[in-house]
Amino acid sequence: MTLFTPKTAGTQNIAATSSSANIQLTNISGCSQVKIKNADATNMAFIDIGSTSALTTSATTGMPVGPGESVYVSIPNYGTVFVAAVSAVTSTVYFTPGNANYGG
Repeated sequence: MTLFTPKTAGTQNIAATSSSANIQLTNISGCSQVKIKNADATNMAFIDIGSTSALTTSATTGMPVGPGESVYVSIPNYGTVFVAAVSAVTSTVYFTPGNANYGG
């Protein structure tokens, strides 16, 4: 059974640094979740999701994603979705929209 089906050619990334950076998720039509992957092997990344291009996050307000970890979150029904990331060192955080598959 496949637990997550990624959207073809949907992955985007942020080069997270000590200053918050954001991007608009552009290929989310028909998707209800996003897989977030922190590619750094030693440092946490902090993530936020919102509806404005002014979105920022920080180590005190963002959702932590551990070193090398992936998390799955539901995409809010904003229409336009932005994601922000911050990390202690420059690291790549990947965002892959898709759908969870429930059932047996």
